[in-house]
Amino acid sequence: MCQEQKKQIYMWPSHWEKPAAHGDYGAVSCNNSYAARAGLWILKNGGNAFDAAAAVSLALSVVEPHHSGIGGGCFSLLYCEKEGRIFALDGRGTAPVQAGPDLFLKNGEVQDEWKDLGGQSVAIPGLLKTMEDMLKRFGTMTLKEVSVPAIRYAKEGFGTSYTGALTMYDDSVKRKMRISEGFRKLYLKNGQEFYRFGDIQRNPELGALLETIAENGTDVFYRGEIAQRIVSVINSRGGCFETADLENYAPKYREPVHTDYRGYEVVSFAPPSGGCTLIEMLNILEQNDLRAMGHNTADSIHAIAEAMKLGFADRSIALGDPDFVSVDTERLTSKAYAAKRFRLIGGHAGEYAPAEGIEAKEYPGNTSHFSIMDRFGNAVSQTQTVRDWFGSGIAVEGLGFVLNNAMSDFSAAAGAMTSQGLAYGNANSIAGGKTPLSSMSPSIVLKDKKPYLAIGSAGGPRIITGTLQGIINAIDFDMNPEQLVNAPYVNCLTREQGLEAEFGISQDTLRLLEERGHKPVCIEADQAMSTMVNSVMLKDGEYYAAGTKRVDGCGGVLLSNGNIILEGISQEIS
Repeated sequence: MCQEQKKQIYMWPSHWEKPAAHGDYGAVSCNNSYAARAGLWILKNGGNAFDAAAAVSLALSVVEPHHSGIGGGCFSLLYCEKEGRIFALDGRGTAPVQAGPDLFLKNGEVQDEWKDLGGQSVAIPGLLKTMEDMLKRFGTMTLKEVSVPAIRYAKEGFGTSYTGALTMYDDSVKRKMRISEGFRKLYLKNGQEFYRFGDIQRNPELGALLETIAENGTDVFYRGEIAQRIVSVINSRGGCFETADLENYAPKYREPVHTDYRGYEVVSFAPPSGGCTLIEMLNILEQNDLRAMGHNTADSIHAIAEAMKLGFADRSIALGDPDFVSVDTERLTSKAYAAKRFRLIGGHAGEYAPAEGIEAKEYPGNTSHFSIMDRFGNAVSQTQTVRDWFGSGIAVEGLGFVLNNAMSDFSAAAGAMTSQGLAYGNANSIAGGKTPLSSMSPSIVLKDKKPYLAIGSAGGPRIITGTLQGIINAIDFDMNPEQLVNAPYVNCLTREQGLEAEFGISQDTLRLLEERGHKPVCIEADQAMSTMVNSVMLKDGEYYAAGTKRVDGCGGVLLSNGNIILEGISQEIS
């Protein structure tokens, strides 16, 4: 007894709670510290989560052009405390009116160059219109006010991120450099050298364009001279745009999908996004006691992998733009359907076909995520993209940005594989005005009908599987954002493609999974999957935020005294 008392008095505690960014006045989690600061600056100056979201989005367009930008689009899931409901705003962008199912075909063969790098690959950019719509309906600040940080970064400079430097060595990016002089001028030092991690970059052309948009509204981008220049460069590379495509573009409000998961309401973005598949997977997994199985054990990973494969099997034929095909969302997200699919899972790894009768019927006739909560009770979960690194690589001369290649997410032909390893049926075929299917799955988890967790991910198809595990980590394993975004993740789309597993999952566990028929694909200790989860959580009156260390993620919170905390370090906000 005396020895134990002495230990309690004289020795350090054996454990304590790990430091985590949390505060009482709001929080931002995104993939870049400059963008996180932009959002927190808006919150500090009286803005709400929607104002901050617009600032973060535009800042990312400047400091993270390899992932997203004003030449791309987004899905925004918005909880408005005043109205007590969640809105789903689809700003992904649509196909130009003249686009048809043979857009990427020549003599019946898919032309990968057109699909990835040509003007044919560009969808109508939806980001700017979406930000303006969100501000007008839900925000308290003007477009000019929320543009201030992005314009400052573009003109005064920002440090090159680690991921931003790394992407330049990718083969697809090198192809874009070779093809486009405008691309080289924008993203190479003196048009010749790669920027290194930490080097200062500037983009005065984009800064000037954002100033023009901030002063005059987004119509200056979608109409007139700028729109004509955008159309001209797209069509010079094989596109089929008309100026009317830009003039007539407007984001769409979708009905979000939702489910009850262990007493929490999980709300995600509806088709054509990945939220429907996420909800199906959660419903399947609810049939298991994951907490009793243990985090990242062979049992829990097996259950998660099988749910992933079932979800992706159904997604391959069941989903498309609901304005063009009839998607049976109610069935796909129902508990009864999940229970039926769950009964297919056995003790060994399976390979699953889509369920019968779920095909979407024709009607007659790389990416960045951020999460925000504010002190007023609002929440935003937004994923935005130009699709591939630097999109199509097509730069609009003198305007400082590249255009997306989101059209590549359509089915070039039934069963044709996309560059992200996915194949779809006819429901996702190309048509003018149609939105391509996406894995983006911005989600909000409600507890007692109030936002508890705003979460989402970047990373192609790993968006869905990453968001799934983030929610499981929060609900089943009581993790806060700092823990849940940085735990080892897995990914499994089909048995044949293999079970990807990040370092930190034990070799014994992987051997047990291999015995069950899985094909482990081990990620080395110095590498990570492109599962880039960002989340914000409200727990016991405090906001928690963290950014994934798989890329340049940064979580930050605002304190009532005006200071911010970034990843556990308190400092003044400039």
